[in-house]
Amino acid sequence: MTEAPASTVMQRFAAPEEEARANFYALLARLYADAPDAALLAAIAAAKPLTIETEQTTARDLAHAWDVLRTASAVMDPDAAAAEYQDLFVGVGKSEVSLYASAYVSRIGGSVLADVRGALATLGLGRHPGVNVFEDHLSSVLEVMRVLIVGGPGVEPMSVLRQREFFIAYVSPWILECCNAITTSGIANYYRRVAEFTEFFVAIERDSFAIE
Repeated sequence: MTEAPASTVMQRFAAPEEEARANFYALLARLYADAPDAALLAAIAAAKPLTIETEQTTARDLAHAWDVLRTASAVMDPDAAAAEYQDLFVGVGKSEVSLYASAYVSRIGGSVLADVRGALATLGLGRHPGVNVFEDHLSSVLEVMRVLIVGGPGVEPMSVLRQREFFIAYVSPWILECCNAITTSGIANYYRRVAEFTEFFVAIERDSFAIE
């Protein structure tokens, strides 16, 4: 999947629920695809707080994590963010933290990457030419979720059932373990805040899919 342009990631957060969900997936896909540049950091810092109309603890935790991420974005230097991304997720020889599902999930007689590719083919989706990360990368599966919710060029939005199936198969089995690896890493700074927000967002998605 292609990554969402920074100019579109942060727009219309006050939109209806489905578009708001898609915007969060787009933002997280962009942040895990590469370090945020100055424009994206400024956009996150200037975004509105989340309005929570429930006493649900996870929702309030999400709102707090969003505020923490907004604050961190306001003071984060783009060059420092780029260095942190490189040290955490790229490294020399082996990354500190892998952003690939295959590092967390094993398949007997197969691979997660092959399974994701098969699922994307069934959905009429696939990796675009020029995209240099594999389909089981965290940014890729989050971008798939965005497309399933709101569609894309030549792709119609898909049902909640399709969203749930992809989420349960290729997002929820490993994303929290990946986020935990980030938050416990001694070299994580800005991305600790990104991972904490991701954890609460994914928890709410998981709970919502459970009651659909």
